[in-house]
This record gives sequence, structure tokens and C-alpha cells, in this order.
Amino acid sequence: MSQEDGLQNTVQRLATGVSGLDRILEGGVLEGGVYILVGAPGAGKTILANQMAFHQVQQGRKVAYITLLAESHSRMLTHLKGLSYFDASVLSERLLYMSAFRTLEETGLSGLLELLRREIRTHKITLLIIDGLVQAQESASTARDFKKFIHELQSFAHLTRCTTLLLTSAVGEVVAAEHTMVDGVIELNDEAFELRKTRELEVRKFRGSSFLRGRHSFRITDEGLVVHPRIETTVGHAPQQPPEGDPRCPFGVEGLDAMLAGGVPMFTSTMLSGTVGSGKTVLGLQFLAEGARRREKGLYFNFYESPPMLIRKAARLGLDLQSAVDEGWVHFQWQPPLELQADVMAELLFSRVRELGIQRLVFDGLEALMNSFVHPPRVTHFIAALTQELRVLGVTALFTHEAPNLVGPEVPVPLGPGVSASAENLLFVRQVELAGQLRRLICIWKARDTEFDSTLREFVISHAGVKVLAPMPGAGQLTGEARSALSLAGRGE
Repeated sequence: MSQEDGLQNTVQRLATGVSGLDRILEGGVLEGGVYILVGAPGAGKTILANQMAFHQVQQGRKVAYITLLAESHSRMLTHLKGLSYFDASVLSERLLYMSAFRTLEETGLSGLLELLRREIRTHKITLLIIDGLVQAQESASTARDFKKFIHELQSFAHLTRCTTLLLTSAVGEVVAAEHTMVDGVIELNDEAFELRKTRELEVRKFRGSSFLRGRHSFRITDEGLVVHPRIETTVGHAPQQPPEGDPRCPFGVEGLDAMLAGGVPMFTSTMLSGTVGSGKTVLGLQFLAEGARRREKGLYFNFYESPPMLIRKAARLGLDLQSAVDEGWVHFQWQPPLELQADVMAELLFSRVRELGIQRLVFDGLEALMNSFVHPPRVTHFIAALTQELRVLGVTALFTHEAPNLVGPEVPVPLGPGVSASAENLLFVRQVELAGQLRRLICIWKARDTEFDSTLREFVISHAGVKVLAPMPGAGQLTGEARSALSLAGRGE
């Protein structure tokens, strides 16, 4: 190992206090590094910088927050008082707020640099925040003078191990020169997509360490910034292996389990796609009820019907889910489908699965989650990561998705070929018309590495429960038409 490598290994991390951001940075920023935090006004720079400052003070460190023609400190602190991390008791002694704009105006960059050095030495500052880098840039006589200021600030920060955070509202390539000099650049974006706005964070540069690349969503809450790394960048461990033999997770539905040779294989994901009213939710409730009967913990994660509504619906089918809930075998997580964020939902789902020890999952309403994406091409990768992590957690999952076509001969491939490929099993349900009545049909389109019955079968839902019957002769599920065997024979089919 070279001397340089040895020195690099001794550099400590400085946590930002934002768990999602620290995960993206693999522990936090490097001690003594200089980092630019860039974003348009209102993007969240001040909230994030103060969140990091208060966190470091809680760790026993001293922080200086220097402003250059920014909002007044009293106004800033008034806005921060509503955030959970704000602690007035640390002000002045361990967290210093100071305006250096007059120094910058009267003595230029050299005077500002001398002020910063003096404050760091006098107060033993370990985190320095400069809010308003644009003003320093505008005060420079030449671009070279500004580069020199950044270079000297960086040298002193490394020497004193004082981590420095520079806030600027410039975006794009406006400050490309200093971007090449500092140790890292973190960008906050607040962009509009039709009627929606979404906040995203991107680490554009992070010298001396790996990090999670790409854009990650974040929210501004009463806790400050809450960052949600893209799950595609955080999963990928080896999935759990099922027990020896061929363990199955049956639905407990007469006929359907026979079609699946005993049920879906354990630790797999199943996509259940169907038209509205075709029975997807009922099959999901049945799946969890059977799990509870076998003493397997289940979670119903959905966006449309509240837990009391679902429990009453199950009771009408003869399923006593209320007792399963009371005994802790079935749990519900209901999220109204309003301004959903996919990574937030995924984090919530994984958290509940780990916390409750879930073995069976019903994710009812996958289309609600898919509609939340502002970058539609990401859907395929997201679903692949979601199903992979569930396998890692040892969960047998059932996802329901509403097919767009209620009637008519055209039925698109459920969820698209990329998303459907993420699941080992694919079931399809649909209503068809026969002799003036609507009848429900179910078929298995795919069951990876296992035998299954590919016939089209009718299934009925009544107060006595759910049953899958014998194949319906002449039924044409995929066209939405139910034809008699006689009519098919007459047409040579």
C-alpha cells in the first residue's frame, strides 16, 4: 500500500444527518473536503445546510454558518424553528451565524479568506458553511482570482480538517470552473412535469469515494430534507432460497391451486392482471387468508380500499380476516393514490416487511404506483428491483394490475413485456359475455420453471367463497367473447 493510499484510508466521514443522503454518499462527506451545494432558489439548499449544521453540533462539533448577501439570520432562524432538528440552545456557542458581506465588499476575496481562516482557528470550527457563493464570484476581478480563492480555501480546509459546504444558486455550466476544483458537487432540482412538481437530488461529483449515481427523489418535511435513494441502486443481494423440495404457497381456492400444481412457488412474484371487477382483489384476500390459516404472516398493501372495507368484503366471502388481523397474521397498509412517489412507497413496503416478518404480500393496484413515475422508462427497472428485494426478504408476492380494456377484442400484454418479465408467474382474469350474462374467466399465462394448467377456466365469487370450475368449452377470454363449441366448429376453429 502506498503512503497516499494510507492517508486516504485515514480520512473520516462527516455524516450529513440525512440518512438517505448519507446512504447515497456511502457514509457522508469526507472530513476536510470542500463541497458545492447547488440549486435554484427554493430547491432546499438552506434547509439541507442547516440540517447538516445542527446534526454536527449534536455530535459535539462546532459549526460556522457564514452568509454573503443572503436573507437575514433572524428571518432564517424564524423559518427553521418549525423544523424538528432546530435547537435554539446550541446557537452562539456551538453554532455560529455570521454575515461576511461587508467584509467581502470592503476587502474583497482576500479579506473574506482571512476572516474565514480566523474564525476556523479561533472557534475550532469543523464544519464551515458559506451561503451565497455567487456573491463571492461576482466580487472577483477576474475568473482567475475566483479560482485562486477556491484553491486557497480548499488548501486551508484540508490542512485544518474543516469540512466546507458552499451554497450557490447557479445551475448548469455557469460555475463549471470551480466544479472541477472542489471535492464534490451536490445538486438539488425542483422540476415541473405537467401539473406535478418533483424534487430530485444528484451527486454530480464526489472525489475520493464511490457513491450512488443518478437522480434520487427527496421531500421537504417537518424533519427537513428526507432523501429516498432509487431502489435500483440499493438492492441486488442474493435472494433467499426456498426450503428443500418444491414448497408452494396455495391460494386456498378450489381449482386454482390444482391449475398451479399446488400453488405458486415460494419466494416468487406473481402478476395478476385483469379488468375492473374481474376479481383481482378477492383473489388477493383469499391468498392472505390461506396464508393466515397456515400461520404465515401476510401484508395487504394497497391504494384504493381502506382496511375496514376489505375486511367486510372478505367477510362476505366467508373469510374471517378480522380474527387474522387481531392475532397478528394479517396486516394492512393503505396509501391513498395522491401524489405518490415510487421510492417512498418502496421504502415503506420494505420497512413493513422487515418490521412484521412478512412472508406473503399482496400489492393491490400496481398501476397506481406506475402512474406516479415522471420518468416512464424507469418503470421496468423499478419493478425488477422491487421484486428482487422481495425475494431477498423471503417474501412470496402477488401484484395486481388493472388491465386498461374492459371490453373489446384487443388485450395488451399485461404491464408491458419488460415489467411482466420481472415476475415468475403471470395470471390473467377477465369478464366475458355468455348467453346474456357476464362470466369470469381465469388463465395462467406463465409459471416459470414449473408445471401449470393452461386451460381457460371459469371462476365464481359468492358468499360461499371463490371457486375455479372446469374449463369452459369454447370460451375466448383474450377477445372478450365467449363462444360456444358448436359455433367454433362451424367456423372451422
